[in-house]
Formats: sequence, C-alpha cells, structure tokens
Amino acid sequence: MATIPVDGAELVFDERGTGEPLVLVHGTGAQASSWGRSVDDLAAGGYRVVAYDRRGYGRSAHPPVRDYRVHIADLAAVIEHVGAPAHVFGWSSGGNTALALAAQRPELFRSLTVLEPPWHGLRGATPDMLAALGKAKFAQARGRRRDAVAQFFRWASGLRDGANGFDRLTDAAREELYGNAATVLAELDPHPFGLMMEHVPTARLADRPFPVTWLLGGESRDWYGRLHARVESAVPGIRTERIAGVGHLAHDEDPAAFAAAVLRGVAAR
Repeated sequence: MATIPVDGAELVFDERGTGEPLVLVHGTGAQASSWGRSVDDLAAGGYRVVAYDRRGYGRSAHPPVRDYRVHIADLAAVIEHVGAPAHVFGWSSGGNTALALAAQRPELFRSLTVLEPPWHGLRGATPDMLAALGKAKFAQARGRRRDAVAQFFRWASGLRDGANGFDRLTDAAREELYGNAATVLAELDPHPFGLMMEHVPTARLADRPFPVTWLLGGESRDWYGRLHARVESAVPGIRTERIAGVGHLAHDEDPAAFAAAVLRGVAAR
C-alpha cells in the first residue's frame, strides 16, 4: 500500500508485478480490493498493476465527489506518479473517467481498455433506467441507503435472463459496495460534470495515438451495447470484444476470463 498526494486528498494504491504500468480504475461503489484475484492475474501477464481507491472510496478518505472532473484529474496524477505513458483499464464509471482523460491528455496513454462504460448514458436513458434511479433516490430520501444502493446495482448489473449480478455476489462483495453507499448516492445526483461524461464530446476520442479496446459482457443488458455502438460509429478503429457468460460485474463473475480479456486489450496494437 502506498499513497499519491492530490489536491485535497491522498489516493491509496496497491501494486503487483513488474513491467509497463497498468492502472486499474474502478467503477461506482467499488474500490481497489474489488478487483480480487484479477490484480495478480494481470500482473502475471507481465505488467506492473496499479489499483487505486478513487477519491471518496475505500482508503482514499474524502467527502463524496459529484464533479467527475476531480476524478479525471486524480487519474492523471496517478498515471504521472507511476510513469506515463501507461496502459489504463477502466470499468463502468471508471471507464468513463479513463475515456474522458484520454480525450484531454492522450499523451498519458499507452493503451486504453474499458468494460461497459456508461458513456453519455443520460442521452441513452431508458424508462427502466430512469425508474431504477428514481426508486434509488426515493429510498435514499426515506433514509434507506442500503436499499437505495441495491436498487441501483440491481439495474446496472441486470442480465439478459432477467436476473442481476448484484444478487449473485458474495455477501462480502455486496457489503463492500454498501460500505461506499454515501459516495454512490452522491454520484447519482444530477450534475453538469457528472459520471456520464455528457460534457465531453465523443469526437475528441477519434484522433488518438493509442489503441482502444471496448469490452462488453455477453450476458449484460442491451443498454451497454447501444452506448458502445454510438461511440463506435464516431470513433474509428475501436477493438470490441464480448466476454461470454458474464455481465457488468465480469471481474466477480468470471475472474479468469475477465483478466484474459483485459490482457488481450492491453496487448492490442
């Protein structure tokens, strides 16, 4: 465990392995420990894997942050600390953070791999998504934070068969998400610079000097695929891969397949 000083906080990170740096950016509700065995699996692929707790999550103590420009600046600081350019992997809103930084500072990246980032997700909002967010906020207003978090994650991890990945997590993994409830619920508040990155034009990703791989869960709800298709139509050369048998929580559902897919993305040229 080590720390990186940033404006108003210290980011705590773990690292494994040696080689070119591979920075892992977790999504809403998670933290560095959420990657589980994947950190070691990725390090075994020949990389120095850096997994950090984003500001307000886990060990990186800070009040909840709604303005994702802060998280983007933090990621830049992490990459500069471990050595730029770096390979970067981002899951969910962590993928949005990585994509936004890549649009602003492409010189920091050796490669970029993302798993189901909700890029411009408000523009692609569906009735069931809005209903889930409404139920989460209603539960929060009634003081039922755990129910609010569960409402959100059951929708976000929804599967094609009608089930969801959240209910299939171990009790310990769910408790980790519940432990970050205050930050999760803050991030779900409307904000002009919020987690969906509506303020970053997709076209800024078109002219980049590094490869981008976009991973999708083979069993995830179609919403993630539709968001991906909109980006793919505007950004040439994106490499796309579906991980069979998993949903949005791929690193928990099939850690070996998840790590293998990330390593293929990092190695893509």
